[in-house]
Amino acid sequence: MTGEAQAARAVGVMHVEQEVTINAPPARVFDAITKEMAAWWGPPQIIDEERARDVVLEPTLGGRVYEDWGNGEGAIWATVTRIKRGEYLELTGRLGTRGVVLGVIVFSLQPTGQGTVLRLSHRAVGEVTPETEANYTRGWWDLLDRRLRAFVERGERLGLQR
Repeated sequence: MTGEAQAARAVGVMHVEQEVTINAPPARVFDAITKEMAAWWGPPQIIDEERARDVVLEPTLGGRVYEDWGNGEGAIWATVTRIKRGEYLELTGRLGTRGVVLGVIVFSLQPTGQGTVLRLSHRAVGEVTPETEANYTRGWWDLLDRRLRAFVERGERLGLQR
């Protein structure tokens, strides 16, 4: 098999769609996502579990989403490419995927009764496999349905322990 054929086999697509209802207004959910990420985001969805000190999302157009290891070291996961406070957040980048990957992650928030319907769309193309997609499906469910919901609704910090 030629190198070109091997490269073609390594390229795949991933598409994860999820929806979670959280008992809090959209502004509170949006703030938890953008300003308090480390409170609910943590291992095993971290690149370097031993060195990670913080998970940061800079909530402004062009802002970075990154894992901070201290001393100016870490890993950039994505860039904020679209933002409308309380309603919509789009991130573009690898978000922890290995190899050459371009991904777009969209969080959209809609009010419903006393709560918020949070919709996630994570699309990626590159060195992804069906196993990659299955891992991200499980990881997003853990992050959003279990951890983010617990943080917003009950104040439970299930993220990075600093």
